[in-house]
Amino acid sequence: MTIAVIYTRVSSKSQVKKGDGLASQESRCREFAAYKGHDVVEVFRDEGVSGGLVDRPAMKEMLGWLRKRRAESPVVLIDDISRLARGLDAHIQLRGAIGSVGARLESPSIEFGEDSDSQLIENMLASVSQHHRQKNGEQVRHRMTARLKAGYFTFWTPTGYTYVAAKGQGKVLVRDEPHASLIQEALEGFASGRFQTQAEVKRFLEPHDIFARDRNGEIHPQRIRNMLLNKLYAGYYEYRPWGVGLTKGRHPALISWETFQRIQERLAERAVAPVRADSAEEFPLRGFVTCACCGHSMTAYWAKGRNRRYPYYECFNKACGERRKSIRRDVLENDFANLLRQLRPSDSLMTIAAAMFRDIWEHRAQAANDRRVEQKQALPIIERDIARTVDRLVATESEAAVRALEIKLEKLEAKKARVAEALAGKPSGPKSFDAGFRTAMTFLAIPWKLWESNRPEDRQTVLKLVFADPLPYARNRGFRTAKTTLPFKVLGDLADPEGQVAEGVGFEPTGPLRAQRFSRPPHSTALPPFRWGLGSRSRRARPESGVTDRGEGRRGLFPRARRSCSFAGDRAVRARDPGDPPCGRS
Repeated sequence: MTIAVIYTRVSSKSQVKKGDGLASQESRCREFAAYKGHDVVEVFRDEGVSGGLVDRPAMKEMLGWLRKRRAESPVVLIDDISRLARGLDAHIQLRGAIGSVGARLESPSIEFGEDSDSQLIENMLASVSQHHRQKNGEQVRHRMTARLKAGYFTFWTPTGYTYVAAKGQGKVLVRDEPHASLIQEALEGFASGRFQTQAEVKRFLEPHDIFARDRNGEIHPQRIRNMLLNKLYAGYYEYRPWGVGLTKGRHPALISWETFQRIQERLAERAVAPVRADSAEEFPLRGFVTCACCGHSMTAYWAKGRNRRYPYYECFNKACGERRKSIRRDVLENDFANLLRQLRPSDSLMTIAAAMFRDIWEHRAQAANDRRVEQKQALPIIERDIARTVDRLVATESEAAVRALEIKLEKLEAKKARVAEALAGKPSGPKSFDAGFRTAMTFLAIPWKLWESNRPEDRQTVLKLVFADPLPYARNRGFRTAKTTLPFKVLGDLADPEGQVAEGVGFEPTGPLRAQRFSRPPHSTALPPFRWGLGSRSRRARPESGVTDRGEGRRGLFPRARRSCSFAGDRAVRARDPGDPPCGRS
């Protein structure tokens, strides 16, 4: 009795889980083996392997097994020629590999032979299998392209989403909580500056069960960068190899397109050194306090004592006079807390600030409405530019011109997406000023409350929102003048008791002024301007008014006239002091 092995294959994992292809192939081969009188001693299965490939796990294992049993001239049973391969080249290679180890092929669907007619039929059937594979691939690609253009993402499942079956839509992407909320917070935090570097985003996500980890249990940095570059989280996608441009997806976006653009701008900026992981917890002011003597950042460290360690801040600049003169952490941070407590405006000042912010709110709301009207008018123009660019791209043969037009097309599509999103989406955030600015006004009124929460994220937020520059600190004297951000600077200027409105007296000259006219150019034809106090009759000085008049009831018209100059044609009249030199000689 001849020994035989059975080889079965399916091309997708779904066929392994849902279908019964492997079992049905094996059953048919066993029936054929019983009919031929073969003894089946082994079964080799390739699960989810394409028929166009030659390098397959089970196929390698089978060839190794046949090589060891070469002397027994085993038989390889396959259900159909397409199970061996779905490509003519792959079929020929595998057919030769099986023959090289002393085995022969048999199938209940086809009779393999070595004569020319049998090989012709075999090659024709292999070509038909290849055509079926290619045709199936084309049909799948056309269906996937149609769904992509319709707004349905059809590829892998991105982290933060999951596929669910929707009635009348097939499988669609929906948010996968809590991963979706984590990714949303990470993306918005990087866009707003809460996370200054990609390393800080990575550090934020690592405590959570999200993304695959390396052997050290860390998220690979490339995954963070891919997340920041993924348009899918902004509700858009594109796939240029299939001719799918920037398309608005039907899945829920985690961030807005505007936020995604801010992320790309931040990625294009110069890299910033990452913040130490322990800086916010052990030394919240590390990197934000400078030496008042030299301006260098102070170093925070732990000093080892006899029984325990002690935290200090210190300037290590060799050229500084305060070098290696340590400052206890509690002293410096208490001084900072006192400085922060002083940034509390009065209730009346906050009322004035609220009124100012309300006026700005209303002005910007009106500006937003005007901008929306402009965007409605701009959208058809952008679509027309896209159509023209596509026409030029189709008609262009120069590679350089094609690349330039493709870049232009991408920019136009991004601009269209931004405008379309702004028009389609409802205004984000609260609609009323009171609801929108409640948190902001509370923070402006009592910023140190957020600092006392002891959360590292809150403390970093306070430093970024309150102070515009690092704080200079002098040992034994405390913090020097702090440069605050614009809201606190404005409130500080309004609350400055030394800032008063200047009185009017003292700015203008108290003595009488005489009117003086510039000489007219010799060839000018312009008429002289009408001037007070330059007539020949009744010209008299008015000390109390500071000008001359013509006695026509104009007394007191210009009290305390300022130095000024008014032009009419090529003539000018200005008030000048008696001690001024003549015009044109100064």
